[in-house]
Amino acid sequence: MTANHYTPALYTAAEAAEILRVKQSWLEHQAAARKIPFTMLGGAYKFTADHLAAIVQMHEKMPSPSGSGRDGRSRSQRIRKPVQAAGSGVAPLRPRPRNGRHDSGFTGPSAA
Repeated sequence: MTANHYTPALYTAAEAAEILRVKQSWLEHQAAARKIPFTMLGGAYKFTADHLAAIVQMHEKMPSPSGSGRDGRSRSQRIRKPVQAAGSGVAPLRPRPRNGRHDSGFTGPSAA
């Protein structure tokens, strides 16, 4: 081997997680899913400085050109179009409440 070869510094998953300020388990799950760059040596995930920079860049979010959402309104403030019945006299379906509670009249096994 000649003196011109460059050997990059390798960080363990624990060291890389500390540098990136993420959980080690998150880093390992992302690497296992092949969503982030890594090197596998001796059966362990290793990361170079270039890998860490690429991970940061992959998860970077840039502001939209207009400064805020598509039309400047938050999701809850957007105007919703009313749903039209198909003329059959049948009311349109409505989603279940978010809290998971609904009044079905059934209270459990003792409701018989």
